[in-house]
Amino acid sequence: MISSGCDGLWYHIEDDCELMLTCEEYRGRGSEVVPSGCVPSEIEGAVDDSCGVFVASTGKDSNAGTRAEPVATLAEAVRRAADKRIGAYACAETFEEAVELPAGVRLFGGLDCANGWSWIGEEKKTTVAPVDEALALKMMRGEGSVRIEDVSVRAANARTSGASSIAVLVDGAEAELVRCELVAGDGAVGAEGEDAPSEVPAQASPGNAGTDACSDLDTSGAPDEALLGGAQVENACGGDALSIGGEGGAGRVNNGGSGQIGEPGALGAAGSGEPAAGDWSCAAAGTGQGGDNGAAGQAGPAASGLGTLSSSGYAGVSGEAGKAGQPGQGGGGGGGAKGGAAICLGGVRGAGASGGSGGAGGCGGLPGQGGGAGGASIALASVAGKVTLKDCVLKAGNGGRGGAGGDMQPGGLGGLGGVGGTGMGGSKAACAGGQGGQGGNGGPGGGGLGGPSLAIAYRGEAVRQEGQTMLMPGTAGAGGPGGSSNVEENAGAEGVSAAEQKFP
Repeated sequence: MISSGCDGLWYHIEDDCELMLTCEEYRGRGSEVVPSGCVPSEIEGAVDDSCGVFVASTGKDSNAGTRAEPVATLAEAVRRAADKRIGAYACAETFEEAVELPAGVRLFGGLDCANGWSWIGEEKKTTVAPVDEALALKMMRGEGSVRIEDVSVRAANARTSGASSIAVLVDGAEAELVRCELVAGDGAVGAEGEDAPSEVPAQASPGNAGTDACSDLDTSGAPDEALLGGAQVENACGGDALSIGGEGGAGRVNNGGSGQIGEPGALGAAGSGEPAAGDWSCAAAGTGQGGDNGAAGQAGPAASGLGTLSSSGYAGVSGEAGKAGQPGQGGGGGGGAKGGAAICLGGVRGAGASGGSGGAGGCGGLPGQGGGAGGASIALASVAGKVTLKDCVLKAGNGGRGGAGGDMQPGGLGGLGGVGGTGMGGSKAACAGGQGGQGGNGGPGGGGLGGPSLAIAYRGEAVRQEGQTMLMPGTAGAGGPGGSSNVEENAGAEGVSAAEQKFP
């Protein structure tokens, strides 16, 4: 023990060296040097006013910060203590505020303010317990280590979707906690994935009707040699998604033309046109076939993994959105009929009826969005810190359930095929187009990751534990269910429950 000449106090030096320190050198050493008689648990009675700044809920932040005139908030006591490189001394009562400790600060709790500021830390501690959802206590990186004695830090239950409850976060600091209690509340449930619209997309446009035989006489009374089939119809479903109903086959004098296949897809075959000779009917091969149904969108992958730990806290993994359903194929166009000599009124030669076009396919359904991650419950989170616990109790609450994936939208119905044109003078009627295929259902969203429950979460150096330190994790959050019918298939993974968990 040596005298520094600062306020007439004696100082403990960690290595017990016989070294003379000036006031500036002492203050530069930060918490490595603690004045003799300024550690409440090591003396009888109260520490001296010169040891630091005193705080009680009955005080005022405008006060001098002595035992007789304490400040009212931990924030003010810590600010003054950091400026002067001295300690902060707190009554064994509850302070409903979140606290941030700069590097080099020492916070001593467990003091009986009603009885001379003596130490009662083993029986009752100073409690840091912000009422609102917040990180209760954070230690900042910098020069000098942080020391906390006889403080109970209690984080409130998280309320915002996916938010975490963390009692203490060490952001790159060197810290020692002695006889402290770190208690985290419950993590919040993850946000629900947004559902796709519940209304089914509108039914696609029907095909266009074919033209009746002999319907295109010109002013001279001479009919056309060919009548075009019903024009193709399209259904634009957004982006590059497009469904086309096949054009109807043309009606001609000596034979009928075949319709066109619907797009896109492998079915939707077109009806064949009436040949120049031989049997032919719409029932046999002339009617356009219905289009293939669109493929359903893939379900969104469910969330898995551990999540990440940073100076901002914990971030979980959300489920992913599903994929949109594909549009149905357009129906095939109907076949056209042949005409002939003397079929039109007046006994003139004319073209047969043309086929109706296929209906457009329905649009695919929209996907559900992924569910959000559940919030974590972490008693102590250390990010690149060097932390030592001595005779501490760490207790985590429950992790939040992952959010459910959003429900998908069903695909829309395909349009009806257009009717074929009617015959004339004994010629046959042309054939109808096929109905468009139904659009594929959208994919449901994946469920979010369940929140972890961890007594200690760390990235970098493991937390050192001494004495009778106890670690008590809670129950991890369940993974969020998948959307729509995929409740189990793409549910998010359950969170982790562990006394200690290392993060990458």
